[in-house]
Amino acid sequence: MSVKVVRMQNGEDVITDVKEIRPEEGKSAIAYEFLDAFTVTILRPTEDMFREEDTDAMDSLGDIQLEFFPWSPLCTGRNIVTLYSVVSLSDPHSNVIEGYKQAIEKYKELRRDDAQIDYTQTPPDNLFAG
Repeated sequence: MSVKVVRMQNGEDVITDVKEIRPEEGKSAIAYEFLDAFTVTILRPTEDMFREEDTDAMDSLGDIQLEFFPWSPLCTGRNIVTLYSVVSLSDPHSNVIEGYKQAIEKYKELRRDDAQIDYTQTPPDNLFAG
């Protein structure tokens, strides 16, 4: 598992398990695959993060509230991302990883009760699809 915070071209921060997609062993990556991807947003106002009385910004990171939302929630299957879409990949702070793990657990728990499609109903005879 290689969990990274990915800064996208559009400025979005995504925390995800990143895998490189290569055409064959030894070749350069052609894309990334995002597994269990979540958009991560800082809820604490910027002014509060950089107050003069804060002596060490890294120590105060534990006080920052983060919001995790499933990245690309309307899609199922693989999330393939072009190299061009990614600006940077960084190692997340330990507090961010803990929040990410909790978000994954919660999301998977909610997905267990996901709506199921009822295939027993048939469409009306006069319905044309094509």
